[in-house]
Amino acid sequence: MDPVAESSAQRKFDRGVGQVKTLLAEVEAYEAGRAIVFSSEIERLGPTEILLRSFATERESQPVHWPLLAGEAMQNLRASLDHSIYAASGGKERTQFPIYKNAEDFAARPRSVLEGVPEATVVAIERSQPYELAPENPTAEPLYLLRELSNADKHRVLATVTAAVQHEAIGIGEGIAGHFEEFATGRPLGPGRRRISVYRATRESEIAAEELEPMFSYEVLLEGMRFSMLKGIVDRVFQILTEVETGEPLSPFVPYPLG
Repeated sequence: MDPVAESSAQRKFDRGVGQVKTLLAEVEAYEAGRAIVFSSEIERLGPTEILLRSFATERESQPVHWPLLAGEAMQNLRASLDHSIYAASGGKERTQFPIYKNAEDFAARPRSVLEGVPEATVVAIERSQPYELAPENPTAEPLYLLRELSNADKHRVLATVTAAVQHEAIGIGEGIAGHFEEFATGRPLGPGRRRISVYRATRESEIAAEELEPMFSYEVLLEGMRFSMLKGIVDRVFQILTEVETGEPLSPFVPYPLG
């Protein structure tokens, strides 16, 4: 689409989507490129008992621009909603797109927030609120996550991007009993070599080292959440922006920006 023909809200949205695409592609490449590798050491406590200590070593540090890029993407997506409300209001200066986790706060919002916005649009906005779409857990709804990520980046500090153990398992030989004394799952990873888990294995007969097969994987998290949640945020903003600007709900046949 010709950028000149796009609304201010659409151009902000497109910019945010482009930044999310870049970020997701870079994170996927980092996760697939063995930037972090796992190793294990065995301490034999006796012929029938083994202590298996596992470690993660960061071979490639995370790009320092990821928190900045994530923040810029959130600001553009959040601003696209505000721009759409400004346009719908006829240019009222103090308007913005409200995001609340409960109906009471939405009802008590300042009058200026949606001043001049057509009633049908106000109804659509309330229909899109986190407490309407996810009444059981509104703070986990993508629109509310956008609000929190945007506010933190704008007012407090850059988003925290960390790698963490996603999955752990130990393959064991027949007759071996074992348990984790230290779990790795969810453990933050970082520079250097870090111990991530300790596993104790026992059997009535002697255990060979090759009968223990540690398996680990890792993922990159944004504020403790999987990066895939950014797609949910983009989808939710796309739905809302379409309805605010066209006055019609998003058609189920319209392709989403991130597929």
